[in-house]
Amino acid sequence: MPLSLLGDESGQLEAPANSLKVGGNTDVRELANSVVRACAAGDPPALLTIGNQSVNQAVKGIAVACAELSTNDLIFQPAFRHANRTKPLIAFYLSRSRGASAFSVRSPEGADAVELTATKDQKIVPLAGAISNKVRENRRVYVLGIGADAVTNAILGIGNARLFLENDRLDIKILPEFVKIMKMGHEMNALRLNIIPERI
Repeated sequence: MPLSLLGDESGQLEAPANSLKVGGNTDVRELANSVVRACAAGDPPALLTIGNQSVNQAVKGIAVACAELSTNDLIFQPAFRHANRTKPLIAFYLSRSRGASAFSVRSPEGADAVELTATKDQKIVPLAGAISNKVRENRRVYVLGIGADAVTNAILGIGNARLFLENDRLDIKILPEFVKIMKMGHEMNALRLNIIPERI
């Protein structure tokens, strides 16, 4: 999958033919249903996002499709839609992958993964460096995010990590899932982005 999806000289963003636009107010379950229908037809879509809320809805929609609609082998790769790789203009390329569920928190292997946490004030480059270093070390790793800003920073970090790994002939795909974590004595919902490495 491409690392970036940049516009032409006119500044217009190119969109894949099977793309779905995701807004900040897009209904997550409706998005998940659209994703599953497209996958059932053998044509996993690309999700186009602009802004933190839009990115968050896209990731949640994919996670719902994975968890509730019997597509736990559904994974994605983020690609940048802007030359500035800290801007939340992201295309999510979806695909199916046998064995992806082995990276889930519900699997014995996934439960032993290294945890990285993205925050709403996260610096993108250090997070990308941490992700890429763990992948180079052949360590299982995932990124946790709570809230739209943190999830977006996690995605931006993952997107940059893909670029950092390019010279190593490595790439990564993501299996998203909902998890509950304890924070300041309270149980909270979080998105866990499981990193699936591959050699290219």
